[in-house]
Amino acid sequence: GHPEIRNFLGYPIFSREGKALGALYFANKHDGDFTEDDEGVLMAVASDAAVAIQKVQETEELERFKSIIESAFDVIMIMDKEGDIIYVNPAFEKVTGYNYQEVLGGNDNLLKSGMHDDGFYRDMWDVILSGKPWKGEFVNRKKNGELYNTSAIVFPLFSDNGEISNFVSIHRDISEEKKLYEQLLRAQKMEAIGTLAGGIAHDFNNILTAIMGYAELLGEKIQGNQDLLKAVNIIMNSARKGTSFTGKILSVTRREKLELKVLNLNTVIEETLEMLQRSISKDIRIRLNLQGDLPVVKVDPVQIEQVIMNLAINARDAMPEGGTLMIETARVGKENGAANGFDSDSGFVRLTVSDTGRGISKEMQSKIFDPFFTTKEQGRGTGLGLYIVHSVVSNHGGYINLYTEPEKGTRFNIYLPVFEGKVEEEIPLSNEDLRGSGTVLVIDDEDVIRELAMDLLEPLGYKVLTACDGNEGIGIFRKKKEEVSVVILDMIMPGMNGSEVFQRLMNIDPEVKVLLCSGYSHEGMAGIRELLNSGVRGFIQKPFTKKTMAKALKDILHPGSRV
Repeated sequence: GHPEIRNFLGYPIFSREGKALGALYFANKHDGDFTEDDEGVLMAVASDAAVAIQKVQETEELERFKSIIESAFDVIMIMDKEGDIIYVNPAFEKVTGYNYQEVLGGNDNLLKSGMHDDGFYRDMWDVILSGKPWKGEFVNRKKNGELYNTSAIVFPLFSDNGEISNFVSIHRDISEEKKLYEQLLRAQKMEAIGTLAGGIAHDFNNILTAIMGYAELLGEKIQGNQDLLKAVNIIMNSARKGTSFTGKILSVTRREKLELKVLNLNTVIEETLEMLQRSISKDIRIRLNLQGDLPVVKVDPVQIEQVIMNLAINARDAMPEGGTLMIETARVGKENGAANGFDSDSGFVRLTVSDTGRGISKEMQSKIFDPFFTTKEQGRGTGLGLYIVHSVVSNHGGYINLYTEPEKGTRFNIYLPVFEGKVEEEIPLSNEDLRGSGTVLVIDDEDVIRELAMDLLEPLGYKVLTACDGNEGIGIFRKKKEEVSVVILDMIMPGMNGSEVFQRLMNIDPEVKVLLCSGYSHEGMAGIRELLNSGVRGFIQKPFTKKTMAKALKDILHPGSRV
């Protein structure tokens, strides 16, 4: 067997911090004890072993640490006590565009965006140099000049003697989060604006209903008096413009249904010219170059007018010292659409709006159709104008492009498909065509609307009952449900709204015929759409004409009749 161990000498191995790393042992198989020299040798060997073990452990820890920071998604930058960069991780290179060699030995000034003053950085470094970490957000600049938002923590590292030896900066690109948050805030703001705009439009449409209705009745009574008829027509046309104005208010916040008409685009431009001249300063010349034999297009004239106005306002703002605004139309071939991914066998009508202003920089061109994007100073633009233009053109099956040169101007080209279908001529209707029979119950909180309904419908053969609110209307219907042929119901009323009234009427008579009437459009208000899906027979939007109301009633009471 093995010789017997006669003597045993051991010594612990400690790290520099006094942490036990292990032990070293000497064993003697011969006679005689270990000497002090043996003990000294063991201590020296244990000390060397401690250094070697600790170095291996530190190397392993450094490798683990390096692996962690190099795989981190966050940008990590280490600087010496002078603030010079000694290390950046791969995320730094990916986010900023600078590589390791470009920044080594430099400082973080190369990332400064110019968006923060000296006081901002001075306050930040005062915190860090006091030995505390600094947390906050700021804007940095990438190598390509692009700005980005960052959330950062910067903190000092200390040497064994307690002095600052290094600085570490860890930051995260939060540009996308910022963008989403700002979009959320803007969406909430737009929702509030939409609610306000809807209320304004509703009330305004009630007023316009009375103006248009009584102007129409007046026009019928003064046939032959051309001077008075001219005045009535001016009132009617002004009211129609007011109607288009409320549509514009709502189109900013809701997608309204297109009211398509087949027309010559030149007509819309000429009708918009007066409004343009009022909106554009006198030092800007407005020039038209409209093709004479322009083919027709099928568009919503109100929305196309809005497109022209928005582009013209943009052009005006690009020419603060004056210039020329040019509006042109032309027919172009289908190859123009094919090159841009759009198809129209009949070709396109091109609407061009150009200016001699400042132009749009290359960096901005890809963003100008984004919602809320604006280059104007705060308070001068919503950033919605060109977004609405793009949306309207897209909804019409068209497309838009631009050509621009700094300090020379911008040209927007809009392409709308030529309409080759059959244009149906509207046949004038006489009062005899509009006549009907039956009892109509009108429930509306506006006195003038109830009176107008009586004045419009009674001459057409209807008996009209009226109620000023839901409760009164329900009471009348309960007593006279056998007599009432149809109920004209306002959607927005104090106390009980149209939805509640409709449900109460249905409880009394599940077969009740209801024609909903509102200053809101059925596209822009969810409650109206729900009622149309729940048994309401029809809908008319205020302001309505005699023809609109009579046609809606005959569609419900006498389906298939000529109106």
